[in-house]
Amino acid sequence: MLVRPTSRKIGAAFVLFALIAFGGCHKSKQKSPAAAKAEAKRQQAACASPIAYDRLKNSIFDEAIAKGPADRSNLDTLADYSIARMENPVVKGWDPSLDITRCEGRFVLEVPPGAERGLGGARQLQADVEYTAQPSADGAGLVYQQRGADGIVAKLVSFNLGASAFRPPPAIDQDQHDFHGSQQVSVREAPTAQASPGAAQKRPPPDVAEVPKRTQAPKKAAPMGVAEQEPPRSTPRALTELRGSRGEGAVRAFYAALGAGNGAAAASQIVPEKRSTGPFSAGAISRFYGRLAEPLRLTSVTPEGSAYRVTYRYSAGRSRCNGVAVVRVSNRGGRDLISSIRSLSGC
Repeated sequence: MLVRPTSRKIGAAFVLFALIAFGGCHKSKQKSPAAAKAEAKRQQAACASPIAYDRLKNSIFDEAIAKGPADRSNLDTLADYSIARMENPVVKGWDPSLDITRCEGRFVLEVPPGAERGLGGARQLQADVEYTAQPSADGAGLVYQQRGADGIVAKLVSFNLGASAFRPPPAIDQDQHDFHGSQQVSVREAPTAQASPGAAQKRPPPDVAEVPKRTQAPKKAAPMGVAEQEPPRSTPRALTELRGSRGEGAVRAFYAALGAGNGAAAASQIVPEKRSTGPFSAGAISRFYGRLAEPLRLTSVTPEGSAYRVTYRYSAGRSRCNGVAVVRVSNRGGRDLISSIRSLSGC
């Protein structure tokens, strides 16, 4: 026999179900101490991290480019070689429904040496900003928006230095860090080494072909009726090409190390007096070439008299370098090492 439930039983059952459901939802909204700590840490990272500062920097430069009339290539290069940081970053709040973290702090943009000439002498640009971080729809990371950097944007819009005038010196000789386009020369016009008055005292050991005749064994007279054959002579050009074939190995090894961001390996191909400090030191090479968005790639090595013409390319992020340089090699203790690198492209 079918027994139908009474209205009182149905009501009691409904109340019991509602209590269970409400209790379950209430319990799910309460986070454990570990989960709450993890969420606080995530919000803090959204407000204060190198990635956050870099993306804020890019958003500020994008705003300056959009407002114009500054040359985009100049601002892209300035963005790549400027350092962004934040003083006193704090989390101001979090919107759980949209997962938006609200932050504030003092944004500081440190520009590379030389760039201050296009910014009224300022080496730093600062502003108190409010900014938000929200996960992107495509899962590529956090998207940042800021408010309060209008002063910095205005300075960037008026920036007008040539792109090659404010790049930090990569692995080229230090006296070229303020390179200007008007100083460019063609590879064939690159000056060759001049002999100095004291060069005779510093000459490397003579080649076999240069040994005075008195130190060589006397030649035997040829038999009667047999034409005497003159031994082949080593011309200066032949000697240069012989040395060049060995020097090319040092050049290729150097640029391969740059491509790998291996400062120690690259510095080992440089003459000792230039390895300890400056752009040819292991630390400087690793910092510059090890952080490139697109690593350096050597595209050609061509002998040019007593030097080599090299071409290469890399990208620091927003800007690109299609580089050309003249590399000179000298022999030290039987080993070919790079003695100088002159950039013809400013990078």
